[in-house]
Amino acid sequence: MAKKHDDEDRVIIQFDNEEGDELEEPVIDLFADDDAPPKSAWNVPEPAASEESEAEPDNPADEAERIRLSFDRYGRRVPAKGKKKSRYGKRKNAPKATTKVVQNDTIAHREYEAAKERSRQRAARREAKEAHEKKIRERERRARRRSLLKTGAFGLGAILILAALAWYTTRLRTIDVRPLPDGYTSAEIIENSGLRIGRSIVFQSLADAKTRIEQDAYLRATLKYTFPSTVTIALEKRVPAACVRWGPQNEYLAIIDSSGVVLNAEAETTGGLIVAEGMSVTTAQNGRPLGELTDLQVASLVRILSKLEELDLLNRSPRLTRIDMSELMSISIATEGANYSIEVGDTTNLDTKLTLLQKHWSEVMDRASQYLANGYSTATIYLYSKGDISISPYEPGYYTAMENVTNYTLPSDSPAETPSPQEPSEPADPDAPATETPTPAPTPMPHQGGAFTG
Repeated sequence: MAKKHDDEDRVIIQFDNEEGDELEEPVIDLFADDDAPPKSAWNVPEPAASEESEAEPDNPADEAERIRLSFDRYGRRVPAKGKKKSRYGKRKNAPKATTKVVQNDTIAHREYEAAKERSRQRAARREAKEAHEKKIRERERRARRRSLLKTGAFGLGAILILAALAWYTTRLRTIDVRPLPDGYTSAEIIENSGLRIGRSIVFQSLADAKTRIEQDAYLRATLKYTFPSTVTIALEKRVPAACVRWGPQNEYLAIIDSSGVVLNAEAETTGGLIVAEGMSVTTAQNGRPLGELTDLQVASLVRILSKLEELDLLNRSPRLTRIDMSELMSISIATEGANYSIEVGDTTNLDTKLTLLQKHWSEVMDRASQYLANGYSTATIYLYSKGDISISPYEPGYYTAMENVTNYTLPSDSPAETPSPQEPSEPADPDAPATETPTPAPTPMPHQGGAFTG
């Protein structure tokens, strides 16, 4: 039974000559049906049927063998014997066989081609869409760039206009200096400040002007700008409050104010100011705070000087001349001439101690002078943080028991111990015998048994 083959698998062998020209003679269909009538090998019209051709060959096997031997395994006709061959072993002008696959147009092939065409069309549409979107994005970028340039140009123009208006409206026209300290002139202060009339305040720093003015250690400045064209300079002259011995061996004198700012780091005399001794300060610079910010001695001294200045105790009589700061737990203040010693102790409740001293200053000094009038060489005043003041005729640190010695203690200022006012009594009888004033009982030394801390 003959084997059937699809049209797509049909193979046709076609021969051509050595020059590549296609020949019309040999066409062999390898997949032709066995039952199909044989085709002419050379496409030569078959001769008319004759009696000899219709006759069956004498020996069909010999005819088949002859036909088989007339072609080689590649389908090429074997040249007849005796014909001339080329030097390459082939007959001259022998046809060359080429294989061609003839593929018929089937339904599957048509569907495949249609799918390929649809895919190609989709790819083309996608590329066209992407190109269109790219053009749109590029157009939007150009629009945004133009918008930013327009906005930047507008903003720059506005800034230039505002800068011109600010420069014109904020030009400095007036510098007011008040109050003017003694020994200074307005022109000198303005010159030292570095401020310039006619120049915009935008380009002038008030902080720098304040720093330049305060290079004079005796001046404290406050600058204020009033729109549109006025600067007010408020000056305050620092008042010397004390002298401080400083240096590796306390060989120098520095004048400071009550806030601890150095006014003169190399003073030659105390100038009648109270002198702080026992300080461990090794540096002092004009216009700068004394010592280090963490120095407890300096901080305690500033607290004491500020309170003394506030209570106006630096100008009382007898005048305070010396503060011993060598021991922060036992600070003492000495007076001039009268040789009184005021024991402050530590700085605990310092406001209470110095306020009580200021309130009873006259009474305390009168009682201390009575001790000197009675033959004692000194008087020691103790300030207590509980609001009491004791006065003793002995020097601080005296530990000997006191007998037949009267120590004076001020009455407490607490309301419970304040005597209530009494009605005025009738005049005393002049003939009545005089009564003696009772003498206060002796009191123990307040510092007995340890250092006085208040």
